[in-house]
Amino acid sequence: MKRLLVYSHDTFGLGNVRRMLAICRHLLESIDDLSILLVTGSAVIHSLRLPDDLDYIKLPCLTRVGRGEYTAKYLSSSLEEVVTLRSDLILAAVRNFKPDLLMVDKKPLGVKRELIPAFEYIVESLPETKKILILRDVLDQPRIIVSNWERNGHYEAIKHLYDRVLILGQREIFDPIKEYSFPVEVIDKVSFCGYIKKESDPEKSLEIRRRLLIEDGQQLVLVTRGR
Repeated sequence: MKRLLVYSHDTFGLGNVRRMLAICRHLLESIDDLSILLVTGSAVIHSLRLPDDLDYIKLPCLTRVGRGEYTAKYLSSSLEEVVTLRSDLILAAVRNFKPDLLMVDKKPLGVKRELIPAFEYIVESLPETKKILILRDVLDQPRIIVSNWERNGHYEAIKHLYDRVLILGQREIFDPIKEYSFPVEVIDKVSFCGYIKKESDPEKSLEIRRRLLIEDGQQLVLVTRGR
């Protein structure tokens, strides 16, 4: 049985965890004897449809209060206490699940560097475990990303900790290698995977229309606000 551990920090919203779940579904459909453990801070993970052969560990929630700034969402604890708790839970998951592959969503070292103990354990005790970073093609304005990644040591983390960087997008449309000034050592690890196709569910659509009393021929427009 192959084991994949997926880290999705997800402090706000649905985008990150839904994207990682879509990847997990594809992998489960494509690879025999695969077991996936998702470690996430998403507050809505229990409400999402999860595929067979996937289970999750729910981390205490953080919420973003500014660019790069977080606070505990529910616990009456300091940010440092909650990050330590999250980090200990991630480390325990790695130590006991012993993944063949660690897949990290977006943040090379996790929120507030909470992945560092897990990486240290993998390097020392699970040297065969491969590490992959998953990135969207468009993360933010280039000057903001370059400054943030230099300041937080993300380029160095990718160089020394990761085996591959998989970018969700097409280089012909947007080139993060150029825009985000990837060093040569990072470029050598990058592969572009294209965009994730949203799965359609016609039965679900019909159910929603019936529940909202929308008649045939009437249009339904859904507007959501990102943050």
